[in-house]
Amino acid sequence: MTYCWKHICLLCLLLGVGYNTTSAQEIEPKQEINIDDLGNVSDEFQEYFFEALKQKAITNYDKAIEALNKCVEINPDANFLYLELGKNYLELKLYQRAEDNFKKVLEVKPDNRFVLELLFESYFKQSKFDKCTEVVEKLVTFNSMFKEQLANLYFLQKRYDEAITALDELDTEYGVDEYRKRLRKRISSKIVNPNNQIKKLEEKIKKQPKVEQHYLNLIYHYSKGNQKDKAYETAEKLLKEKPKSEFVHLALYKFYLEDNRTKDAISSMKIALKSDKIDAESKYKIITDFLPFIEKNIEFQSKLEEITNVLSNSQNNVRVFTELGHYYYKRDHKEQALNFYERGIQNNVNDFALLKKILLLQVDLKRYDKAEAGSGLALELYPAQPIFYWVNGISLLRLEKAQEAIDILNIGIDYVIDDVKMESDFYQQISEAYQKLGDTENASKYQQKFEQLQKKS
Repeated sequence: MTYCWKHICLLCLLLGVGYNTTSAQEIEPKQEINIDDLGNVSDEFQEYFFEALKQKAITNYDKAIEALNKCVEINPDANFLYLELGKNYLELKLYQRAEDNFKKVLEVKPDNRFVLELLFESYFKQSKFDKCTEVVEKLVTFNSMFKEQLANLYFLQKRYDEAITALDELDTEYGVDEYRKRLRKRISSKIVNPNNQIKKLEEKIKKQPKVEQHYLNLIYHYSKGNQKDKAYETAEKLLKEKPKSEFVHLALYKFYLEDNRTKDAISSMKIALKSDKIDAESKYKIITDFLPFIEKNIEFQSKLEEITNVLSNSQNNVRVFTELGHYYYKRDHKEQALNFYERGIQNNVNDFALLKKILLLQVDLKRYDKAEAGSGLALELYPAQPIFYWVNGISLLRLEKAQEAIDILNIGIDYVIDDVKMESDFYQQISEAYQKLGDTENASKYQQKFEQLQKKS
């Protein structure tokens, strides 16, 4: 069954919807039938039946089926035989036969969860999604978390309103989670006429005015339908009902920016960015919305630092820090760019491009201790990248470690291929290192190589 839920995940991803495998339902353990479970049967029946179990255990499914059919000839009313036949047909990928046998079991035991899950698998492998839905609707009675899978199936069948209803019921019972929020947005994006959902949400707010998620869902639908005034009004209502709401500020800061209420927008952004409840993607969106605003309104540029100071150095904010680094880097504000890049790399050390920018900025800003240590670590990750040898060499040279600089630069130059400018930079640093050591002969030799390459470049 878990295998099938993973296939739903793959199919939903291909169709543009996420899937949460962590909450997929597991099959309840099922013990093999023992002799006491068989009831009053003949010795011949027992012999064939346990032969079937033995053959199944060693993956001889065809032989297991032969033995089970012998049992059916002896006693066609033994319901458990059809369960075993279905399981063997599943293993052989004979899904229609598996389905037929599981249905026989359900005629006698219509509410057997284990068999329902196996029947679902048979249907799913045959792409019978309508039938899959019927089965999962029954499984919901065993565990309401099956509604998550049900929402996915409704999505595949374009039954969007029902999918949203299933998610609403889960959110009411278990609270909101990030996966269902993403799934809700994907489903909502397919709803051509959201008026039905809007009406339902308005009614829910009247009945449950303190439930934050209803307002957030309504704001989303209004915004999607370009009903900005209603979305704004709903956000204000939520803030009035729940003054400590953090999620509402994800909507409010946009409205405030558009209405030139910059002070209020900055206040909302700070609340959202500081929140531990709000995901990294939403925080990234706040920053990418604010950066174009301050480019057009230079007088508010100083507010950017004020806003970003509330961000913690957590892994969730890595992308935000990197984006801020890019912003300052493009404007040649090297100190600020390096500051944010260094915060962004802390949980993202394998990012080659970011590593390179940081190390070159550290050299440019004469942070040679950091550049030496950082380039040494970079070489462990990328031992064939000449730029990291160059950074390491120049850092060692500036730290008065001339011989170590010569050693590392001579190793790194072997990795330079078809790059005259970089090769000449290596020779220049090697010449300077020999000069520091008082070896004028080698210093002159490498200086000449540098000058010759400079003429070519």
